[in-house]
Amino acid sequence: MVKFAVKLLVSISLIVLVIWKFPISEIFYNLQNAKIGWFLATFLLGELIILNQAFRWHYLLIVPKEQKPKFSILLKYTAVGYFFNILAPGGIGGDAYRSIALGRAHNVIAGSVASVFIAKIFGLLAVCLLFWLALPHSEKIPEQAIGFMAAASLLLVVFCLFIVFNPFKKGKLGEIAGKLREYKEYPLRLAIAMFGSLLMQILVVFMQISLFYAVGIEFSLALVFVIVPATILITAIPISFNGIGVREWSMLSLTAYTINSEQLLASLFLGYAVIILQAVQGWVISVFYIK
Repeated sequence: MVKFAVKLLVSISLIVLVIWKFPISEIFYNLQNAKIGWFLATFLLGELIILNQAFRWHYLLIVPKEQKPKFSILLKYTAVGYFFNILAPGGIGGDAYRSIALGRAHNVIAGSVASVFIAKIFGLLAVCLLFWLALPHSEKIPEQAIGFMAAASLLLVVFCLFIVFNPFKKGKLGEIAGKLREYKEYPLRLAIAMFGSLLMQILVVFMQISLFYAVGIEFSLALVFVIVPATILITAIPISFNGIGVREWSMLSLTAYTINSEQLLASLFLGYAVIILQAVQGWVISVFYIK
């Protein structure tokens, strides 16, 4: 409860600082004049991401054939996870829900948790890859951000090696650790999942591009492929409520002197509307389609 309160306080403080520092009237003006077509495009891209996540889960879920859920079931649990992302701080509520709920329903908890965990790590690795591919073609990025991404990339590679060769063998943790070690025997599945992770992160970038177009922001494509991955990793640090506040200040810092601040903030606030719509969609599915 204390951690939750601290994260919530950090997010509220940072958002209040945004409202105090930047003309809220200009932010609302940009929101009021946002192009609905680009907003809908953002939502549709978000739906493709949900579909992508379900496909990755399908390929990474290593369980006996008779216990493996249908793809449609994986898709439903993935969509419902977006509802739980709103409820749980840290942005991992959806992953925790779908891995455990599906695991219990089909008696494959260890395999389900391991598959979602691997998908999460692959997603972060894909974020790092996009950043380094786009960086040479982008405008000047703060050296602190480059240093952070270098450290994060190295940490993720080391962590992946530890996962594959982890020594844990006892208890529930040992079961999940055993499932993680099994992935050494399925290189094709890992390759397909990594490709899916890279595609997903590209879709995430295009979501932000659509939001930029919605509020009339002019930008460099390479810049967006740098700032979005960097922001994703920064907001993954569990110091705020689902990255709220940290996301805004990270993007502002990374786009200083290149993108109008009020337009940028309008695009980020518009993005929260997409998140809310996906959460409502997840709630509807959880009520009417998850038994």
